[in-house]
Amino acid sequence: MSEAASGAGFAFLGGCPRSGLTVMRRLLAGHSRIHCGPDTGLPVAIAMQWKNFATQLGELHSQDFGLEAEQVRANMAELLTGLIGEPIDGLPGHRLVEKTSLNILAFERLGRLLPQARFVHIVRDGRDVAASLLQRDWRGPDGRPFAHVSEPGAALQYWCDLTGIGLQAETAIGPGRLLRLRYEDVVKKPKRSVTALLRFLGLEYEPATLNYSGNPIELIGLERDSLPLVDAPVCADRIGAGRQLDGLMNEAVRGRMRTLGYRSAADSRTRR
Repeated sequence: MSEAASGAGFAFLGGCPRSGLTVMRRLLAGHSRIHCGPDTGLPVAIAMQWKNFATQLGELHSQDFGLEAEQVRANMAELLTGLIGEPIDGLPGHRLVEKTSLNILAFERLGRLLPQARFVHIVRDGRDVAASLLQRDWRGPDGRPFAHVSEPGAALQYWCDLTGIGLQAETAIGPGRLLRLRYEDVVKKPKRSVTALLRFLGLEYEPATLNYSGNPIELIGLERDSLPLVDAPVCADRIGAGRQLDGLMNEAVRGRMRTLGYRSAADSRTRR
């Protein structure tokens, strides 16, 4: 199996939007052996195309044209790594990190498409994610705001649904290839968290990952919503920004919060 078809040297970050993925890009982009550029959306699109091909045409093409499933997988894998991997071509030991947040939707599929790729599930307190989502002006083709940026309950459920998909991927892919990383840990213990992430990627810590002030970075699309926060030092100011949504969580959201290690006001009262 070629390196391109295996996904060796590639890592995919994913998680609910507004969970800190652009901050992670800011940190990782400072490492001398990492290329972490803007969102591309390509991993999800190609993984889903591969799924559609396999389920709708795979048996027909195998039977009539000798196009076997493994050949299709390898070709689709090389298509994806070829499209996004140019920055690390000819650079042994370097890593390409793709951080489109909705990669989380395709983690399981990408894990099969690229059997040596690594994955990082970024999670953040659902109340803080929802509070940040509710400050966005994201609209659909009809010009109306999406429910998850205009209705608190929908924002919390959106977080719950996406983190649920991420947890399923953790089970399917396994801890050796998928790391869960909490935004709050990165903020409170940045060196320890970044060192653990780099070790997971097979790299050593470099101070430049945390000392990024003054290093230029191009933000495109929805990433621009993170300005000017992304150029500021990592700090804990935004932890707890969604406390006012605590009472709006349903039981499913509360359960997900507990699973991911977050406590609601009710949980705190119970512990007392």
